[in-house]
Amino acid sequence: MKTIIISIFLSLITSLTYGQNLEDLDNYTVDEFYKKVELEYGTLDEDGDEIEYVYVKTTVDSGDYKIELTDSDGDLYEVKGTNLYLKFNGYFGYAGYSTECIMKVDYYSATVYKLE
Repeated sequence: MKTIIISIFLSLITSLTYGQNLEDLDNYTVDEFYKKVELEYGTLDEDGDEIEYVYVKTTVDSGDYKIELTDSDGDLYEVKGTNLYLKFNGYFGYAGYSTECIMKVDYYSATVYKLE
């Protein structure tokens, strides 16, 4: 009985460890991070059209983050539940309402790994 429980436990750990292997996932290099800044009512763009917000470059602390991406304006993707937006070097594809990802941010670069 003890052997069966140990075997099940080891199988579970092995499958969890294999499932966390990022090299097996599709990955995408982040070009820039942006935050959305709401503008004062009546702000105009260069053509005289009213605008409500702009995207401003920002930085993100180094670390590993579990995030959900959604489609946003143009080539931007929103980190769901935050004011953070990403632009990728290449084509990320359709994120729809929510795509689960892992984001690894190093000092000089950031990579997003699709979990789905």
